[in-house]
Amino acid sequence: MKMPAFLLLLLTGCAVAQLQQYKTVDPPQSGENIDQPCRYEASFPAGKKPVRAAWVTYDRGPDITGFYADADVLSFAAKNDLAMVLARQCPATRTSEKGEMDMYPEHGLGRSLFTALSSLGAESGHPELANAKLIVLGFSGTGAYFGHFVAYAPNRVLAAILTNPGQTDPDNIDKIKLDSPGVAVPELIIAGGRDNVGGVVKPYAFYEHHRSEGAPWVYLVQNDIPHCCINDTRPFMLHWLQAVIDQRKPDPQQRLLPMDLKHGWYGSIQPCATPYKDHWGLPLWNVCEAHIERAGKSLPSEELPSGYFPTESLAREWLAYIKLPDHAKTSFARPDDPDFGDPRKAKP
Repeated sequence: MKMPAFLLLLLTGCAVAQLQQYKTVDPPQSGENIDQPCRYEASFPAGKKPVRAAWVTYDRGPDITGFYADADVLSFAAKNDLAMVLARQCPATRTSEKGEMDMYPEHGLGRSLFTALSSLGAESGHPELANAKLIVLGFSGTGAYFGHFVAYAPNRVLAAILTNPGQTDPDNIDKIKLDSPGVAVPELIIAGGRDNVGGVVKPYAFYEHHRSEGAPWVYLVQNDIPHCCINDTRPFMLHWLQAVIDQRKPDPQQRLLPMDLKHGWYGSIQPCATPYKDHWGLPLWNVCEAHIERAGKSLPSEELPSGYFPTESLAREWLAYIKLPDHAKTSFARPDDPDFGDPRKAKP
């Protein structure tokens, strides 16, 4: 007998509410560029089953923090034996912008996260968390931070999702240069076509530089979207992650398998100009056309390469999404300022 939709939602909500939360606080060590103790919390949607990997979300407002307790994400985590970890914003002592994090994990935040994983694993009865491979999800500054994190610990990263990534130069996303282990980490880079904070040019430059080196990455534009609204990409995000997990087969005690770039599908996009620019003065653009082809076949030469997809269904889902003329504005990093990052509403 099919369960009524309202009852399924009720039970899902109850399951979310009943997940036990584990918390830890990690103080900075001498010489680290961290201004205060860093706070972390974790839950285990798969219960007592051994953790295969951990999904780490760095707090950057409710738009992204909501992923930590999202019912669809928790269901995905339970299916794949993932721990959910939330890292709270942890500002630097020395920074050009008051309250901002240090973008380089080697200056303390990388050590802090790994220490927290060990502590949370010991407290929860999941010691394997200490060595778990990581899915990392960041927005805006934490999107740029996780780009640097891949350079710092590529062999620990199962997949990286960098949404509206942006930071002041010289720490920005386009300045990151990865070695071959970092290039091999699958990344989903999401940009807003009307985002004057993160822009589209710098994230694409980061994508294209490493795509040409064989990176199994996806570049996804949310058309007409400012600095917000990544919740609308969640269905594609989860399907992409599932394809990555299926190929890389995470295990705390084993090396991750590489993605198979000789098979699968590839995509390309045709940008269409807008009258707007990001805060660096670089053009903002949406996507007005896109194509996909099976590996080994040619894409339109006038279009920009924009993604590798392990499966045809994933490629078609990306194509359908990116060709929409505009995308839903359903969640905001700053709910009290939903126009933040919109060049049409920029304050003089």
